[in-house]
Amino acid sequence: MIKQMDEMVSGLAAARRRTRRIMRYWGRTIEMVIVAITMPIRVIPYSIYRRRRHG
Repeated sequence: MIKQMDEMVSGLAAARRRTRRIMRYWGRTIEMVIVAITMPIRVIPYSIYRRRRHG
């Protein structure tokens, strides 16, 4: 049981190291994608609100 837990912990550490490297590589790309997705969601209601306010 203890051996199993130790294997799990070491595996988790390895996975975390791997994901950290992947995140460093993909972080900027993911950020750009998130911005590209969220920008219209923010802009569209704002433009509708402005248009409605101005008549």
